[in-house]
Amino acid sequence: MTRHLKAWRFKELDIIAGTLGKYKTIGIGDLNNFPSALLHKLRKNAPDITFKVTNKNILKMALDKINQKDIIEKLPNQPILILSNDNAFEIYSEIKKNKSKSKAKVGMISPIDIVIPAGDTGLTPGPALSDLKKVNIKAQVKGATIFVTKDTVIAKEGDIINEDIVSILSKLDIKPVELILDVVFIKEDGIIYSKDVLDVDAEAIYDNLIMAVRQSINLGVEAGYATKMTIEPMIMMAELKAQALQKEVSK
Repeated sequence: MTRHLKAWRFKELDIIAGTLGKYKTIGIGDLNNFPSALLHKLRKNAPDITFKVTNKNILKMALDKINQKDIIEKLPNQPILILSNDNAFEIYSEIKKNKSKSKAKVGMISPIDIVIPAGDTGLTPGPALSDLKKVNIKAQVKGATIFVTKDTVIAKEGDIINEDIVSILSKLDIKPVELILDVVFIKEDGIIYSKDVLDVDAEAIYDNLIMAVRQSINLGVEAGYATKMTIEPMIMMAELKAQALQKEVSK
């Protein structure tokens, strides 16, 4: 049995080390509390990324073998390899797209402020009305269903979720937990990018760049600084001023 185990470890070590050498970008994720069904979905929806689950000790040896020692100390207890030839930010963006909503569980820490919106709950009058009031939700019966009279926060970010809250969320089919593969880091061209660095809003950055370009052009026009981008609006402005001046002279 011991010989068989050792043989398996050496074979797995060679496979992992060989696989690592095929990709320019290496990432590590943490599988703790990440459902296998979502991992299957992630693999299906992100075909340009290879996800490889392996033993932590074997992974340590494989990384040491290919001289990636700076990664070893950052490994979580349940690591998953994230491998691709795309850049680190594209990889993280693709993983982030494949997040899913999940139900809350008793004892978990609320990841966000959980809000029950005002409106028709679809619940029929009866015990549900008492359950809503248990968590300080103001509600009343209108016709055949229960209505929440105003938006209500039933758990703030950081609060421990109790059984009553879980029961109400289940009845209202509200899934406040966002499940996404926990990317510990991604290494590209010798640089290790943490999750905080990778988690950027590409659309917001693009909008900011567009705004910066527009403001730069406006500044250049106002300062009379001629470039390929400012010359046309400068000519238009000069023409408008000339027309205004001509009208004043003609009076």
